[in-house]
Amino acid sequence: MALAPGTRLGPYEIVAAIGAGGMGEVYRARDARLDRTVAIKVLSSSTIADPAFHERFTREARSLSSLDHPHICSVYDVGQQDGVPYLVMQFLDGESLINRLSRGPLPFDQALTLGIQMADALATAHRHGIVHRDLKPGNIILTKSGAKLLDFGLAKRRNAVISSAGSGAVTGANAVGPSSPLTERGTILGTLHYMSPEQLRGEEADARSDIFSLGGVLYEAVSGRRPFEASDSASLIAAVLDRDPPSLASTDVVTPPRFERTLRTCLEKDPAERWQSSRDLLRELRWIADERSQGTAAAGSVAPLGSQSRRRWLWAGAAVVGAIVLAAWATFGRPAAPVSAGPTTIVLMDSQHPARVYDPATRQAGGTNADDLTDLLRDLPVTLLKENTGATWHREDQILRQNPSLILVHRSCFYDSTLLGDPVLDLKYQDRLYEWPADKLEAFMGYIAQGNPRTRFVVYSRRGWPSDEERIVWMTGVERRFPAIKGRLASYMVPLDRATFRDSRTGDEIRKIAIAMLGL
Repeated sequence: MALAPGTRLGPYEIVAAIGAGGMGEVYRARDARLDRTVAIKVLSSSTIADPAFHERFTREARSLSSLDHPHICSVYDVGQQDGVPYLVMQFLDGESLINRLSRGPLPFDQALTLGIQMADALATAHRHGIVHRDLKPGNIILTKSGAKLLDFGLAKRRNAVISSAGSGAVTGANAVGPSSPLTERGTILGTLHYMSPEQLRGEEADARSDIFSLGGVLYEAVSGRRPFEASDSASLIAAVLDRDPPSLASTDVVTPPRFERTLRTCLEKDPAERWQSSRDLLRELRWIADERSQGTAAAGSVAPLGSQSRRRWLWAGAAVVGAIVLAAWATFGRPAAPVSAGPTTIVLMDSQHPARVYDPATRQAGGTNADDLTDLLRDLPVTLLKENTGATWHREDQILRQNPSLILVHRSCFYDSTLLGDPVLDLKYQDRLYEWPADKLEAFMGYIAQGNPRTRFVVYSRRGWPSDEERIVWMTGVERRFPAIKGRLASYMVPLDRATFRDSRTGDEIRKIAIAMLGL
């Protein structure tokens, strides 16, 4: 329904038309109550044929209004005019990404910043259970304060299906553009060039579908071309389902190899092979940006305590550890060829910090748990390698090159209790700080598991899990986050009443687990 300037929608007065699409028309309007400029989307009649549409639309609009993020366009209100719903949103003064890309690709650093902002927006929305399902350049506005994502969740109402007519043509509210004619039966929500394979197959689309779409957007942002192109809808669908996009190197675009591996993982056909969360993708993009700005992946250090507040030093310490977490996923992606079997190698990892060492005698001698475990496993037909870790450790690539058969690791190996440089603060904030190194361990294992299909893992901890049930829950969560680990992870709760590997029973138990994981 086209609205003339001066038309009132409740307290909103239409000022001018902004644009139109399959979902309806968008207008600039004035909010008479608050005297501010807003954008109003009036949905077209073709989008509301479903009798239950109004209820779902209102419910979803309320969910979106709860999202408070600097890179998500805010939803202010929802209403109806003559039975047609409308949505009141933040008015954005900027240019759509699709218009900007019509003049050529973005400089790489700008594209990387765009990716960080959009992954951050997705992480917030996904945490609230909202999936976009139509992420594309036309739904991203570039403003002076950064990129803003529009229409979040409006394509959530129903699954996408390929037309039953068999021609590959599609229909639907958001299927717009020359490659998606609105003429056939079936419903497909989204723009074909950026839609995930599971959406095109009519399967349920979850957060990983948004990750696929963001990968497509970033591919175009740096290369100036879409990852999938074809002369008609049927061929385009086939390309998305079956073909990999050309490498960025073939487009004469210079990007860090790690960035291309990141996009390749976003664009995997199988959702289980992609980044499993927008949070992990965000961390990887931020780490790439950090490497470019610092010229090194090494983390910085916290200066000595001075006149700064304790709260600032707490966040500084957390930021150091949080940045290091990202290195563990440095080159996520399947290896080009299977890793050769090679010798049986066990890498034993733990911190040298005294608070991490279980046995008093080992601690007094300056050893680690890895030293005690080495003594336990020395008679096995394996090569044993020890790796001293800590809050600033970042030797993931070196570990991968060692082609380990098994990594035997302390869950606390990246938390060495010196994060803030002050014993009092370290003790006070240890519970809040521990989350970062624990997360780093998971990301590290995910990286190794993806890069080497033969590596298995045994994680031990004395107090890392309050109960055996929570230990199992933790393992399940790691496997869900990084599917490549599934079936390759074991864990062991070190009994508190005999918390040392020099105890014969404890040593025998973890030794049996290691032997079983190696298949010896």
